[in-house]
Amino acid sequence: MYYFTSDLHFGDETTMKVENRPFKSVKQMNKILIKNLNKVLTKNDILYVIGDFLDCDDETKTSWSDVSDFPKKIKAPVILIMGNNEERIMKYFFNNDFEAFRNYCMENGFEDVKQDDYIKMNGKDFYLVHKPTQYKKNYINLFGHLHREGGIWKPFGLNVATDLNHFRPYSQDDIFTLLDKKATFWDKDKDLWIQ
Repeated sequence: MYYFTSDLHFGDETTMKVENRPFKSVKQMNKILIKNLNKVLTKNDILYVIGDFLDCDDETKTSWSDVSDFPKKIKAPVILIMGNNEERIMKYFFNNDFEAFRNYCMENGFEDVKQDDYIKMNGKDFYLVHKPTQYKKNYINLFGHLHREGGIWKPFGLNVATDLNHFRPYSQDDIFTLLDKKATFWDKDKDLWIQ
């Protein structure tokens, strides 16, 4: 089974505070995020993290390296789709060398790291990308970056941010349940559309 999440921001106190996450400390947040993932994942599943597994504001912030081996704590293989924070880490600490950053991540437990990805589930074509502004037409887009901002639904796809799902991943069954709601209600109710 495929699972999806984004914007975990392991180890980042700023995200915890700005997003008003209900944790007493970063240590508790990290622990609960891992626990919630492992409650549902098995070694036979695949977890896609659609950006911002880690956090990095600038070239002086190195705390991301303290949590870079967290994929080893997750039961399922983790495929990372690059988010803006990973892009900053790659820029500041890997000389903008994607392959060097990818190799570092894989040495620390990631199954793979990709800029974006295309997958097929139940005969439907999906595009996985961190920033919703980079969505692809004619695909169901799964994205992150917005956290809770703007909600889960967009006409072109779904926001899979951890903040929108009680800090749990979305299963592929969850995705199809949401897509059914999108098709039968959200896409038809023009009062929900933000102009």
